[in-house]
Amino acid sequence: MDIEIKEASAGDVELLLPLFLDMERHYDGDDGVDGMTARARLSEALDGGEGVMLVALDRQALGFASLFQMFPTTGLTSMWYLKELYVSAGARGRRVGELLMCEAAKVVLARGGLRLEFTTERSNLGAQKFYGRLGAAEMPKVFYRLDEAGLSALSEVSHDDLSSTQK
Repeated sequence: MDIEIKEASAGDVELLLPLFLDMERHYDGDDGVDGMTARARLSEALDGGEGVMLVALDRQALGFASLFQMFPTTGLTSMWYLKELYVSAGARGRRVGELLMCEAAKVVLARGGLRLEFTTERSNLGAQKFYGRLGAAEMPKVFYRLDEAGLSALSEVSHDDLSSTQK
């Protein structure tokens, strides 16, 4: 059977749930979220209508790509961010990742985007080789993150605190 790539909708929660639980185990081991929590979070994300989730299917979900539009970028245009590309272990080697990336390129261009950006862990040499084969260029940027503690601390800084440090 041919692999189909489609845009996921709110009705695809049960189809996607095993794939998302597989991804959690892959990245977090057995300490990932439970099925009920995963179902609720996935349902909320698909109901929210933010971004685009592509899913690769062959009787079951084999992989997915989640994309989000961001504005502004150069020339006041939009760019897209690939938050996650995941292919189940059993589907790797079947070109599922390539199919998802090809469809992602079509989605970005059709919606007026001029570029697609994404990251990978420095240690994930397989992903880096994969993206290089697709023609992606490694960018000379530094990636930053504010975790929950950092966000909380930053949100507590007052305008007065900032003004006093500028003197």
